[in-house]
Amino acid sequence: MSEQYSKGTIEGDKKTKWICGCFLTTDNYFKFCSTHNQTLQKAIQDQIDELDMTLIVEEDN
Repeated sequence: MSEQYSKGTIEGDKKTKWICGCFLTTDNYFKFCSTHNQTLQKAIQDQIDELDMTLIVEEDN
């Protein structure tokens, strides 16, 4: 895919383009290619855990 998006930098917004099959959808969700999916999913889960962005809604007994 050759989806484009803007990336904020010190110099201002830059037009960029994915170099693989990963892309950002129009509703701001990321879709990862098979090469990067496992690594990026782990990075996102690790970040969620580190930021403590979850709430326990049901405990296992």
